[in-house]
Amino acid sequence: MLTTGAQQWGRTGVIVVASGLLACASTWLFARLWPGPPVERATLAAVLLVPVWTTFALAGVAAYRRARPGHARRQLFALHRRLGAALTLAAMLVFGSGVGAVLDRALAGWQAVPAAGQARALPGPASDQALDAALATLLREHPELSTGQVTLHPASRSEPWIRAEFLNAQREHLRVDLDPASGEVIARGEPPLWLLRELHRHLLIPPQLGEPVLGLIGLGLGMILLSGLATRRWLRVGPRERVRTPRPRAMLVHQWLGAGLIPAATLWAWSGAMLGLTLVIVPIVGGAAYQGDRAALMRDVLAADRTPLIDEPSEYPDLQAISQRRCAELDAWLPNATVHQLVVRHPGRASAVVRVGLEGPGLLARGSVTLGAAELDIRDCRALPSAGVGMLGFMGSIALHYGEWGEWDGRDDLRIVVDLVYTILGCALVALAWLGGGLLVRRRTREGDLRGAARLQRWLTGVGVGLVVITVELALMSRIPAVARDADSTLALVGLTCVVIAVHVATGDLATRRRQLLISVAVMLAALPVLGWVLGLVQPGAIEGLAWLGAASIVVSHRARAARRHRELRAS
Repeated sequence: MLTTGAQQWGRTGVIVVASGLLACASTWLFARLWPGPPVERATLAAVLLVPVWTTFALAGVAAYRRARPGHARRQLFALHRRLGAALTLAAMLVFGSGVGAVLDRALAGWQAVPAAGQARALPGPASDQALDAALATLLREHPELSTGQVTLHPASRSEPWIRAEFLNAQREHLRVDLDPASGEVIARGEPPLWLLRELHRHLLIPPQLGEPVLGLIGLGLGMILLSGLATRRWLRVGPRERVRTPRPRAMLVHQWLGAGLIPAATLWAWSGAMLGLTLVIVPIVGGAAYQGDRAALMRDVLAADRTPLIDEPSEYPDLQAISQRRCAELDAWLPNATVHQLVVRHPGRASAVVRVGLEGPGLLARGSVTLGAAELDIRDCRALPSAGVGMLGFMGSIALHYGEWGEWDGRDDLRIVVDLVYTILGCALVALAWLGGGLLVRRRTREGDLRGAARLQRWLTGVGVGLVVITVELALMSRIPAVARDADSTLALVGLTCVVIAVHVATGDLATRRRQLLISVAVMLAALPVLGWVLGLVQPGAIEGLAWLGAASIVVSHRARAARRHRELRAS
């Protein structure tokens, strides 16, 4: 016979699955019947699917059966508690790896170590960079690219080298950094923090499985955040006696922090769920708005057109000339846009095409122009500000999720502010999940489940402090030239660290283990500038100063806690 808890989970699961089916049917009908161009119907339906699913699920949970006033609130409160207990560790992992992904982008130029110790002049516009020489270098080393595709990111102030990304003959993703003046290779592979970025994107498992799992986690996190509003006392329904019961400080902080973070966290959860559930959303909106023509959907939404291969040799495209081409729509809407990337398909073949992506000052200031590489004829041109509300909402939600606010006339101030805000909000969300886990520990202790409470407390420490240890460890690897771009070394070291942290936290006194892990973080932060200077000939800068400040704050807080414990012992 099922227990009450199992029955509640089963009932909630049925409601969520039924809500998902209803949301899919509703968005299919919307994309099919809503008046307007197919691209608008498809993008609006894609944006609405997850919010509609969440709304149906919460409404179903709250209105499962009619009862006395306040029943809906109690049902949502129970959902918040049960679902939060199930996803606490997943939330810490997702939000913590999201912070690592932001740091990977924000420290892109800092953590790569090409030509260590050599100061580089600020790069000029894309038309003045050695894009043609860079493409020739890549084709010389990887001839298979002549029938494939390569993406080139011109050098910028934050990343002063040309970054190339492509799939080799074995269908492995490769990154190569090239000198913007000569086009020669200066570094290969991803800097160490790529691990956290890929963990955030698909959990380091095949994307076909990892992305849908993350999409469902994002859906669950959105439901947790919104159902958490039911914990607020001012949402109670009906008259009640004003009984002032003391609440733990952790509960108050958790409630107010959650209320303040709901807008940003819900946006991230819903947009992350939309990105993760692509395998579900694309067939729905493509089948409804485009009658299954996925190629037309990709062309209209992403300006991605799979040009048929014409395997006849041709001259390499003149990328420096192509990077200067514009069209009337771009001139009208994005006069100050700069080249963000060039996607070159079939270079060296007669079917070669180049799509130039541009970014201007603003979140939605994006556009693209696609040209035939031989005749330089414009085949497609679009500016996002001229699109409809569906495309603006779809692209805007993706840009907000990643924090890609565009280029602001070559200035770094806004980019730094955005990265700082995203980092602080991400850390606050990790703290929110940690506090929720702490409240669950307290509840289990009060109910007599001491073993379950102790086990969860160790898991919280292992995941929470472990993410900090791994992030600082990867930053430390960035300052060591021998391993800064070695993916195998990164994976091996992080895997070993996870095992060591798991064993370390699972044994001994938990408070002592936590202090030891934090001390190791302080030691690594203090060593980061020294190793960069000694091994990489990197002069300490602002990032190194922040590392020393972080190490000092950990030491000071540790000494303050030790002094407080000593005073308490003497007083007792």
